[in-house]
Amino acid sequence: MVPDSLRTALIVVTLGSLLVLSSVATGAGAISSQPTTVERPTQATQSTATDAADSPSADGEVVETFTDRMSSLDTVVMTYEMNMTFDSDRTSSAENRLWLDAENNRVRTETNSERMETITVRNESETVTYDVENNQVSRFDHTDEMGQQTLIDRLVTENEFTYDGQETIDGEETYRLAVTPTETDTMADSTDTTLWLDADTYFPTKLAHDASGENYEYEMVMDIRNVSLNEPIADERFTIDIPADAETPDDSPLDRTTYDSLSELRTDTTQSVPSPDVPDGYRFAEASIIENTDFSLLSLQYVTDSDDVFHVTKRQNSSTGYDYDETDRYEAVEVGNHTGYYAEFEHEGTTTSILNVNCDSTDYGISGDLSKEESIEVAESLTCE
Repeated sequence: MVPDSLRTALIVVTLGSLLVLSSVATGAGAISSQPTTVERPTQATQSTATDAADSPSADGEVVETFTDRMSSLDTVVMTYEMNMTFDSDRTSSAENRLWLDAENNRVRTETNSERMETITVRNESETVTYDVENNQVSRFDHTDEMGQQTLIDRLVTENEFTYDGQETIDGEETYRLAVTPTETDTMADSTDTTLWLDADTYFPTKLAHDASGENYEYEMVMDIRNVSLNEPIADERFTIDIPADAETPDDSPLDRTTYDSLSELRTDTTQSVPSPDVPDGYRFAEASIIENTDFSLLSLQYVTDSDDVFHVTKRQNSSTGYDYDETDRYEAVEVGNHTGYYAEFEHEGTTTSILNVNCDSTDYGISGDLSKEESIEVAESLTCE
């Protein structure tokens, strides 16, 4: 029998992974990705709330029962729809179908959105993903000590649940829980995550996550339906009928090489190495090149005696597909004869600045503990190639 801790984690992974993704989307990950704009479905949910203090379950009994029920589930089948809104005007949605066999450590997920249609099957030894639209299959071998166990441990240990009252949603009684990550990498100034449980089964029916920073707003709502608990799932469900002509994408691993001196870097690489003018007090610390057959990123790190740090990155022949003019998150600034895009992110009292500049076929990035003026001065000292 699979341990209760692992069974609970496999159930929670469906919810916890969304919290992790939400943290990424509202932090550094949001900088380099832009969601596809689609029409967001009209929300017809009607709800009536009851304050936690007015309910006899406010003593934590609901949370305890929720945890106990999760640890007793052997199988789960459900559909969940994710609707995300960025900066109040850009939306993205996806519908997912999930089959989870906790007893045998197996998960199947089917995802449909405006951007993709994929099928993923994961077991103890392998994860297989089939991209239906592009007819491509990817395989990742792993063990219990890699990836899955580590992620599960994080999902279980890094979130706390607090009972927050009862609420009627679409005529169905639910218990409302406040979700608090115990550790987070988000750069958001404020976050608010709420989970609703079916009052009979104590299984989640809805999850909402809001986050905001100085220059952005992000909202994610997940609606869960068609739930089946502890019903048998056929073994065939955890296989994928992949066409014989399916291609395997080039997933060449990224190679990282670190250098302790600029002279060593210049000797080892054929590409030109930037020589930025750095603010007083900063000195070169290290450099690195991260690359595979289709990607190359050169990074220079500079530090001070008081542990301030900033990075200069150079990426050639790059196309991120991100339109900085379509968001209020970045401010357009003059960098010599070019236009740069500047933003600041606050996290736990620390301000991180980011300035991106495109020079023909080369993208430069300056990020770290610099002011806006310092970032622009560093960028202006770089030679466009």
